[in-house]
Amino acid sequence: MNQVGEAYTAWEICGNFEGALSAFILGGIFVKRLVTLLLVALLSVAAMSYTFYVVSHGGPADPFWGVVMKGVKDAATKFGVDAVYLGPEKFSLKEFIDLVNSAIVKKPDGLVVTITNPVALDEPLRKAIEMGIPVVAINVPDDRAADQKIPYLCYVGMNEYLAGVYAARRMLQEFTPKRAVIGIHEPGHAGLEARAKGIMDILGEKKIPVEKLDITTDPTKALTLLKSYLTKYPDTNAIFTLGPLGAHPAIQLVEEENLVGKVKIGAIDLTTKITDAIKKGVVVFTIDQQQYLQGYLPIVFLYLYKEFGLIPHEDVLTGPSIVDKSNVDIVEKTVQLGYR
Repeated sequence: MNQVGEAYTAWEICGNFEGALSAFILGGIFVKRLVTLLLVALLSVAAMSYTFYVVSHGGPADPFWGVVMKGVKDAATKFGVDAVYLGPEKFSLKEFIDLVNSAIVKKPDGLVVTITNPVALDEPLRKAIEMGIPVVAINVPDDRAADQKIPYLCYVGMNEYLAGVYAARRMLQEFTPKRAVIGIHEPGHAGLEARAKGIMDILGEKKIPVEKLDITTDPTKALTLLKSYLTKYPDTNAIFTLGPLGAHPAIQLVEEENLVGKVKIGAIDLTTKITDAIKKGVVVFTIDQQQYLQGYLPIVFLYLYKEFGLIPHEDVLTGPSIVDKSNVDIVEKTVQLGYR
């Protein structure tokens, strides 16, 4: 249609030129008001977005925590919230507590924390709760008596002591060790100490010599320390590790020293290296705690709590479960996808 036709149509619709002009002006005002209302609505939605802080004792250097971080990120994206993850590069209780305190200062809408040392975390987390910040515990709970434990909303993670019990029992199904060693990469870590205790309690019932060995978080040092232990105690034919930072050096040691089948490894947690070792018979089993859920579920729970006051009570257990040759192929697929 040409300009004359367009003008003629407007004239017919409005009846006169003044009418057409008024319609044009009113239409412009309506559009402006509509845009304004939409912007206000969008800003309101943005203002309602929550910010949650996740503070753990582990950082990206440990492959375990990379999966947890993926869970956090996926849940934050799904529910339209901001999630900030903090963790020391290497295990340091002081740095971890400092990160918890720095998160509390930000006054987030929710806080997710590993209760790695309940005594050290007691004061800052009680302060956060008094400030109205909801707290969810992950990975490591406060196992103190009910009248002493930190009053967080719920715990998402594995029963750490049972993980050790399951590990020892599964090893005993395989054979009866002459001597066993437990490589602990973070001594004093409440969760790792509980795992070690579970192993020691079960092996102790069978009068099997077993002790903990501080292997540090450095894989090179861990390899050297484990090798030295086997040299000192050549009758050691079972190695238990409490995470990938112990399992990977143990696998390397057994392979390099031609000890496959002679020294059996029982691990905790999953990586592609560990699943490969299970398939090759280097590792007998590992314990899975589905750590992706430890990142994902707390964000979901905090969102539902802020929106509707909904929250699970007590513990939401993500493990332990045993992975060995009977089910490793199924589990391996999710490990490769980053969900374990």
